[in-house]
Amino acid sequence: MLSADGRYVLMMNGEIYNSAEMRAEIDAAKGGHPWNGHSDTEVLVEAIASWGVNAAIGRANGMFALAIWDRRDRVLSLARDRIGKKPMYYGWAGGSFLFGSELKALRAHPGFDDRICPQALSAFLQIGYVVGRRTIFSAISKLPGGHVLRLDAQGAAQRLSPEPESYWDLHGVAMAGLDAQASHGNAVHQDELEELVQDAVARRMVADVPVGSFLSGGIDSSLVTAVMAQNRARPVHSFAIGFRQPEWDEAPHARAVAAHIGTQHDEHYVGAEEILEMVRNVAEICDEPVADDSIVPTTLLCRLARRGVGVALSGDGGDELFGGYARYAAVDAWLARADRLPRAARLVAGRLSDGLTGPVERAGFVRGGRRLRLLGSLLSSGDADKVHRMLVSQTLDANALLAEPSDTPHPLDHPNYTLGRSTPLDRMGFMDMASYLTDDILTKVDRASMSTSLEVRCPLLDYRIIEMSWRLPPEAKFRNGEGKRPLRTMLERLVPRSLTDRPKRGFGAPVEVWLRDGLRDWAEALMSVEALGRHGLLNVQACRELWQDFQQRGHSFNRVIWNLLMFQAWHEALRKAPVAAEAAPPPPAQGVAEVARHSAAR
Repeated sequence: MLSADGRYVLMMNGEIYNSAEMRAEIDAAKGGHPWNGHSDTEVLVEAIASWGVNAAIGRANGMFALAIWDRRDRVLSLARDRIGKKPMYYGWAGGSFLFGSELKALRAHPGFDDRICPQALSAFLQIGYVVGRRTIFSAISKLPGGHVLRLDAQGAAQRLSPEPESYWDLHGVAMAGLDAQASHGNAVHQDELEELVQDAVARRMVADVPVGSFLSGGIDSSLVTAVMAQNRARPVHSFAIGFRQPEWDEAPHARAVAAHIGTQHDEHYVGAEEILEMVRNVAEICDEPVADDSIVPTTLLCRLARRGVGVALSGDGGDELFGGYARYAAVDAWLARADRLPRAARLVAGRLSDGLTGPVERAGFVRGGRRLRLLGSLLSSGDADKVHRMLVSQTLDANALLAEPSDTPHPLDHPNYTLGRSTPLDRMGFMDMASYLTDDILTKVDRASMSTSLEVRCPLLDYRIIEMSWRLPPEAKFRNGEGKRPLRTMLERLVPRSLTDRPKRGFGAPVEVWLRDGLRDWAEALMSVEALGRHGLLNVQACRELWQDFQQRGHSFNRVIWNLLMFQAWHEALRKAPVAAEAAPPPPAQGVAEVARHSAAR
């Protein structure tokens, strides 16, 4: 879209939730503006023309990936929303600077370099996703959330990828919140948080298409759905997925909450044939390998919701912001017990646990060995950050699975994921927010929803709620093994506690059961000696032994097997993708802005 003054061209993927206020401000400043329509994209491009790039996106509340071409100064700016809801990839392919919200779009260029990044592969095997600015491809980077990248003519001539600049910094937000806690001058009251949640939900219910909600029956999705119900006269359309395995099935809980709120509720139980078809398609849905098994039910949930609505609200973000993960409670409990032991006793017990790890794992008890390794680390070091990194890892030795071992440290050892002070709960929450939330959860939801043309909005990830959450002291979020206390308090006024008060269960999938049954042949093909050796990236013998230990020798399931399967499936899809044809030369004497202007005129 072209700005009215003809200077800026904007391409945007996403949604601006406060565009009405921004539009009114522009109108007031100009004494009226000749708007062409009601698009939030038009509002944003006029805000950029009026206030500049950084000021405009800094005042925008939304989820977006966008590119701005300044026709006068010949500068390209790429920007991404604060927490990274919408993706933005970029990099050079020969003499062309590529950018887009999907790697598929970049791979269509005939000069695309598809070499795999060894550090990214190592990180993927360890934690199940590609974290930070890296992508699975060595030549392509990811723009971090809350950042702007500018490429001018000089940089383009030198084939540079400029350093992104932040306009919103999660670490700075967290530190400012901790300072506010320390000064006691900026305390958060429950009613202030509730008012903000109400506003965030209401803003995301504004749409030109029907709006519904994902409902699992847990704290976060129940709260979002209940608040939606308060904001509309007609019943909210809610959606849930169920599994035949009772220990994985949350559909009955969702059904009970839906009945209390009075939603129009649709649920779908996943069948064996759907699972096989969905797992086979996951690699094509995802631009990069994603080992989060919940992408299977998430994609099926998006397909279910798309039959009835065009937009769905989810409860993503509540766990990271308000201390909801079970592992937070586990580390908190372990630390409390360890502190009661003398230092010498902790060291002896830690060494004993470490010594037992190898024999236990070799005997086939993978989970038991993992627990002993975690316990040994906690007792020996007392380092909650280190234990948390171990907890969120599928393997602690990725080198054993790689054809060429890498000296890359654990991906979450990077300073970007370290808060540096405060309590273990704050530090674990920060690490998850800066890595797992952005690069796993939001990536998964974006790929799953976009594959079905469904827009998913996350009210609890409104940047104002993120900032407020850091002003809450840890004890206000988590106490006596129970997290998300502010959200629970708000929900209890809307839904009886008895309907939502149950042990925390993630939105996962029973992949261990699937791999012993319906997915066994599919997995065997991907874990064969031939398939494992096809690209030369993996240690064929080590990976094959992992699979045989699980399938043939009856050893317990090792989570890294799913990581390997997802990488193998993704690489197979990449290998079979059509090769890009030679690109036609651009029209003579026309730049990007000129092409955009002519297109807009037509």
